[in-house]
Amino acid sequence: MHARFTKTFKVSPPLHFFLFSLSILISGSPKTKRRNQIKNFQNFSKLKKTRKGNKRSSCQGSPKVKKRRKSKTNLFPNIFSLPNELMTEVLARVAAYSFHDFFDVKLSCKVFHQIADDKYILQHVSLEKFPVTPWCSTKQSFFLEKCKRSGHPEALYREGVVEHFSFARVEEGLNCLNSAAKVGHLGASYVLGVILLCTEEPDQEQDGRRLLKLEKSKKGVRESRKKLNDTIRNIWLNNLLEGKPNCCPMRDQHRRRRGWPSDNEDDVDCEACGCDLEVIFVCNLLRGILTY
Repeated sequence: MHARFTKTFKVSPPLHFFLFSLSILISGSPKTKRRNQIKNFQNFSKLKKTRKGNKRSSCQGSPKVKKRRKSKTNLFPNIFSLPNELMTEVLARVAAYSFHDFFDVKLSCKVFHQIADDKYILQHVSLEKFPVTPWCSTKQSFFLEKCKRSGHPEALYREGVVEHFSFARVEEGLNCLNSAAKVGHLGASYVLGVILLCTEEPDQEQDGRRLLKLEKSKKGVRESRKKLNDTIRNIWLNNLLEGKPNCCPMRDQHRRRRGWPSDNEDDVDCEACGCDLEVIFVCNLLRGILTY
């Protein structure tokens, strides 16, 4: 049966010739086929080169890539394109945090060096680790003078304490303390109030009581005591204060049993006795009888 099947379905020579002829008609003669293969290969090579060139040109300067690069640079603008007001505010915050960082930023470029002399920035420089009286450094003295002329509260306070208690320049010291107190420096208000209470003028004595009353309302007496103690430890004291007798008729009843002073600012209800307490504290502090 298998032999019959092979004999029945065996391809005859005429059919084979027909299929061969059909393949030639479809693809052409062998020479034509060879020619077409060569042309196709050449066309494919040209197409490959053109695609490669287009790929390079698209990477180098296509509008899409340029647009993407432009948008990428817009995400990170140049810091010098920012408004001067914004850069001034940034430098002021850096200066308020640390004057070392402020000097580093100031020396980083010309733009920051110019902006660093702005009055607003000099008013906010942190003087926490700055010496009270930089005797050996001319640059530090010059910088403190710039801060004082710009209205820096802490610089005015230090200058007032040094001028009044060390150099005995009473008027200059009072002017600096008054300028610092006007801009809200609590330590300056405290020292100025005590000094005015030690004068002989009734009007100035009244102003001194008003300043100390304002100081107590803001809960700043304890901090002001400590600040004054830290400041006078670094200077020579040549001008001391003389307290006046307390005018309160009930001062013996208002006096605390455990001595003077106390960190509790609200334990004396009498205004005159409370002011007298601060005068005694500062006078003893200046004489070295009391440390805080």
